[in-house]
Amino acid sequence: MTDILPAGFVFHQSNLQAFKTCRFSFLLRYIRKFPWPAPLAARTSTFEQDLVAGSTLHSLIHQYFLGIDPELLVSSAANFPDARVSVWFNNFLASQYATLTSNQFPEHSLQITLDGSLLLAKFDLLTLNVDTIQICDWKSSRVIPKRQFLQDRIQTMVYSLVAARAHPLPSRSITMHYWEAGFPDQPIIFTIEAAQLQRYEETLTDLITCIRSLPVEQFERTTDRKKCSYCEYQSYCARSGSTKDEESFNNWFEIGLSELQGQTKEQTEF
Repeated sequence: MTDILPAGFVFHQSNLQAFKTCRFSFLLRYIRKFPWPAPLAARTSTFEQDLVAGSTLHSLIHQYFLGIDPELLVSSAANFPDARVSVWFNNFLASQYATLTSNQFPEHSLQITLDGSLLLAKFDLLTLNVDTIQICDWKSSRVIPKRQFLQDRIQTMVYSLVAARAHPLPSRSITMHYWEAGFPDQPIIFTIEAAQLQRYEETLTDLITCIRSLPVEQFERTTDRKKCSYCEYQSYCARSGSTKDEESFNNWFEIGLSELQGQTKEQTEF
């Protein structure tokens, strides 16, 4: 079996989603670690503004669960240049998800071994109840995503499986809550039972096995050019100016947001 991945490589929802979107982008980003060139047309103001605003919202909610004075956080949000952040944070404070309990773990990471490979999940909020594990993921989409789109996401699979395997109790079910800051009264909630978890495990195992088995020449560019529209690596493929696509936006936004949060994790928060 060919394996071009470095020893100790950790799979997570962002790099698995990148591979599904475009194998070549996975190769450039996670294996060769190429820097990407100057911002591209599709990745200018709106996309980058959304990334920064979304990351800021996550930071504010994290600090709320750490016990920072909500009034201070409200003031910080109000002073942020993007007015959406203040609206979103106030929406959060008024939501059912702002309840504080002792069994909550914000910005919590868990890692399991799946068929010999490391699989990591970074949860916005993990709540461990006696009979249920509740996973919350904060979103800041301009358009609320379709339920089926989220149900089929790598993120739903990875988060549910890692939480279940890291905290194994036969009586526990998993609930996955996608809360949209711009649509606070329309959370999208999935209940994941044992049979679904088994399917997720099989799907993710097959995907990881595929990645590990491919020779480098089979990390090919996607044939669907719509997937290129928000990719930072367009210039390497001479695909600049690809038609913008909502699914491409969502895929690369989530990958970009995950990486931006990782870069700012060690920085001082307000």
